Amino acid sequence: MNESDIQSASLSDSKTMPRAKAWGVLVTTLFMLYIFAVAIGPWLQHHIYGMEGIVQVIEEQNIDAGAYFYTGIEGSYDGEKYLSQALVMAAPEHFGLTIPFMSGIFICFLLLAIGWRYLPR
Repeated sequence: MNESDIQSASLSDSKTMPRAKAWGVLVTTLFMLYIFAVAIGPWLQHHIYGMEGIVQVIEEQNIDAGAYFYTGIEGSYDGEKYLSQALVMAAPEHFGLTIPFMSGIFICFLLLAIGWRYLPR
């Protein structure tokens, strides 16, 4: 078997996605990201333990939540202290292998399976 046979075999084995399907995957992914940021994220704010208090403090103290990456900002130090104390001092009511926790893991595996099945290789 020579080099040209190997190249032609590798080129014929690789499947390219049709252009319309590739655009569809891109648009669907961006739409799902937008839905998560606009609808699901704010809904989860009321269902994640401690998140209400964190959001309230961020809004009251006018902290730029996007600036947590930049540690030179004074607000990030205050926010880090508040988050650390909130997590240490307050234990959640539902702790351990609860139904919401297990359903979250199941949803993660389901999303992985969908990704492996439908996303291009």
